[in-house]
Amino acid sequence: MKAIILCGGLGTRLGELTQHTPKPLINVAGRPFLAYVMDKLSTADIDGFVLATGYHAVKVSDIIKSTWQDRSVQYSIEDRPLGTGGAVRLAMENFNLDSALVANGDTLFDCDLHSMMNGFEGSPWATRLALRQMENCKRYGRVQLSKDTRVIGFGEKGHAGSGLINAGLFLQRRSALDSFGNQPFSFETDYLAKLDPVWPIQGVVEEGYFVDMGIPEDLEQARKDLMNR
Repeated sequence: MKAIILCGGLGTRLGELTQHTPKPLINVAGRPFLAYVMDKLSTADIDGFVLATGYHAVKVSDIIKSTWQDRSVQYSIEDRPLGTGGAVRLAMENFNLDSALVANGDTLFDCDLHSMMNGFEGSPWATRLALRQMENCKRYGRVQLSKDTRVIGFGEKGHAGSGLINAGLFLQRRSALDSFGNQPFSFETDYLAKLDPVWPIQGVVEEGYFVDMGIPEDLEQARKDLMNR
């Protein structure tokens, strides 16, 4: 199984920092943030990376090159913005992947990848989402689970209070995305939030360090945390 990393977003919430630099390449404690994400995914049983790029795609390939931690690195390049879902589907189509481990290039979750990946290939789930308990879900929205770990709801962003959030890391079957064709779509709103019973979604609660550096406050927090680590 390969790992797909979404690296094509514009990163508009970070202002001038992403005017000429893809968000995952922003310097965090002396390294591109993407380097931390790839190091973490390298601890999993994967046989290579596919970086889904678009915005300043050449800058990503110039820095990351063709190998990382002795694993091959390939590139799926969007010629137009496809959204998070479209980027995942294009990467899977380009490299003929039936399933993949997918991560956001601006999110680091130091969870147990072996536990998360275990048994997915033979399971009935179309998607397996890594979830994390947060004291305040306001920025992310709250994920609701049934007793059998099936995702049954996604709350709106802005809801304060504790709960489970989508941690930006998931296992995905390509067949569940094929109906979208080559059109742009959001993985979160156009696929996940629809909760299509034909494509059941499992939530797996994991623990570990988590940061989403997509806004200035959390970027600064990531810089402090990863310098200390």
